[in-house]
Amino acid sequence: MSSMDHGAASGQRRHKETETGFHWPSFALGLVLLLFVLAQGEDNGAPGYVGMAGLILLITGLYSAATRRKSWMRLTTPSAAWIVAAGGAVLMLVALGLRLAGL
Repeated sequence: MSSMDHGAASGQRRHKETETGFHWPSFALGLVLLLFVLAQGEDNGAPGYVGMAGLILLITGLYSAATRRKSWMRLTTPSAAWIVAAGGAVLMLVALGLRLAGL
């Protein structure tokens, strides 16, 4: 093993260790999205809470599935991303039902 191989291997190991740790930008994005949910819920009641949460899940799932990268929710597989996106779409339909029911 040459010195270049050893350096590359230790760099990969170091990257792998920090990958599972706490990630401040993801945490900040999660807080901002939570504020959006709260603001929408305060304005529109239950359909606002449910609809905004559904929209965030839909966009997060589609982003993670399209780019095959982890999102702020740490979705590691495309199938998990599609499940989250489908859940977001269902929540948006539930919000529409709540709005039409007058809640």
